[in-house]
Amino acid sequence: MAIMKFSFLVLTWNRPGMLARCLDKLVPAIADPENSEIIVMDNASTDSTRDLLESYSGNPLIKTVFLEKDRGLNAYKELFRLAQGEYMVTVDDDVIEFPAQLDRIFADYMELFPDYGYLSLNVIQNEFTNGAKPEPERYSEVTREGRVVQDGPAGGWCACFRRREYEKIRFRLKFFPLSMKHPEDGFLVRNLRMKLRLKCGIIRDAVCFHACGPHYAKEFGNLDREISKYSRSGLDSLVQQYEKVRSAEVSSGSSHSK
Repeated sequence: MAIMKFSFLVLTWNRPGMLARCLDKLVPAIADPENSEIIVMDNASTDSTRDLLESYSGNPLIKTVFLEKDRGLNAYKELFRLAQGEYMVTVDDDVIEFPAQLDRIFADYMELFPDYGYLSLNVIQNEFTNGAKPEPERYSEVTREGRVVQDGPAGGWCACFRRREYEKIRFRLKFFPLSMKHPEDGFLVRNLRMKLRLKCGIIRDAVCFHACGPHYAKEFGNLDREISKYSRSGLDSLVQQYEKVRSAEVSSGSSHSK
């Protein structure tokens, strides 16, 4: 049984710079911290992530869990199990800006759109990133009481779903091997749709900054980390995108050293 309103769930691995920005922006965006929790699960990072998370030990809103072995995306199974909130919100550690009163936004939309089981924030899109959001033509707008949901693909960068509905598909997740090719958000959307006949979409007017892509990986010093992650997952086209930026960075460094 849920004992609080919101569980914000962050799975992290070897990305302390982005994680610090994420948490520093997420904490003040929560309007009702007394009725919320942030659970950060460190997936056996090998850098300074543990030290960073220990620096938040004085914040009662943040709970930390350290895995001894990298479980990949299957770590979400344990992370979801730890959640105590009525609403569960996945937060990627490369989301570095959030709208104010984030919890109230999600509660408002989840109550107004009960036929939607999975709602993501909208994302900033600029010359460096599309925020991982698909093309506009894949969405249609649904308006209720002045609030707009873009019906269509929803990603797990900052996405809310109800605990009571998750419990109905949790057993299926236990035996499903999550991976970069078959991630947790895809599993949730597919099963909420197929098993519970619930829709998914984007909250049009609530925007976060999902700083994904090679440009921001370079800015935060994560290029090698991203190349390693995608290489292990066999996502060669993404590896090439990041290696191209790394090669340009190395070439630029060589040029300046002459």
